[in-house]
Amino acid sequence: MREFFAAWLSTLRSPLLPLLRRALSSSSSSSSGGWDDPLSSAAAAVEAHFQAHWSALDAAARQDPAQAVSAGDWRSPLELPFLWVGDLHPSLVTSLLRSLSPSPRLLAATDRVDRRIRAAVPSISDRLRRVQEAFISAEVSGAADVEAFLEELKDVALDANRLRRGVLSELVAAAGGYQAALFLEALSRFVLSMHDPEVLRRFDQCRASPGC
Repeated sequence: MREFFAAWLSTLRSPLLPLLRRALSSSSSSSSGGWDDPLSSAAAAVEAHFQAHWSALDAAARQDPAQAVSAGDWRSPLELPFLWVGDLHPSLVTSLLRSLSPSPRLLAATDRVDRRIRAAVPSISDRLRRVQEAFISAEVSGAADVEAFLEELKDVALDANRLRRGVLSELVAAAGGYQAALFLEALSRFVLSMHDPEVLRRFDQCRASPGC
């Protein structure tokens, strides 16, 4: 997964993000966003790239469920506070969209997605906790079923990634056209910033000197 994620970040950094930025700069905010225009094509490529990331996490969950629900060793230290069940918390995506001053219509759609997140996240988190507690109880009695435990972890990871995929798809569809492209550009910048050497250098400095 480390190699995949490094290649995934590299592709997002270039060519996908520069292509999206060029399309944004040559389009107007009133762009209708037909899927055959350069802006929508560039936005669709970025969205597909994020979806491919979650598909790869699904594949990793099927191979190594324990790692899939934890912070993988490919994560940057700045990424760690934002993780939930192996990847970014879905509410970060709606928070990012809200920071772009969306229209009332898009804000209403974001509210609907947030309600879905608030219902799903505790359910998935509780399921993970119950799986952990059941394993501990069984281990104490000498009857732990490791295979069943890993199967449950896999299902938790798949459900979390399914939620992330749905959140992004719903928000992009609700935004549409120019607003969707702006949102995907901001999401890409946020993800890349957590692996930016200069940002990480400042982060490490502050960790070494609290209150910097």
